[in-house]
Amino acid sequence: MKLLVTGGAGFIGSNFVHHVLREHPEDEVVVLDLLTYAGNLENLREAEGNPRPRFVKGDIADPEAVKPLVAECDAVVHFAAESHTDS
Repeated sequence: MKLLVTGGAGFIGSNFVHHVLREHPEDEVVVLDLLTYAGNLENLREAEGNPRPRFVKGDIADPEAVKPLVAECDAVVHFAAESHTDS
C-alpha cells in the first residue's frame, strides 16, 4: 500500500510515519507538509536513508499540488492542521 500522509512532519504525523515504516515493511509513504511552525523535518530524521518514505513540501489547500499525490496513493491519512489561535 502507498499512503499519503498530510502533516507528516508534525508531531503526530511523523510518529504515524515511523509506525508505518516499522510495522508495515511493504508500505510506502508520501509525506506532504508545508513546514509551518507545526512541521519540522527533524521529526522525520529517523527515516533518513530509508527508501520507502518520500517528502513533498506543499500545501494541502493547493489542489494542483495535492491532486497528483492523491492519484498515486492508495489512501490518505490526514494530520495537517494548524490549531493555534491568535488572541
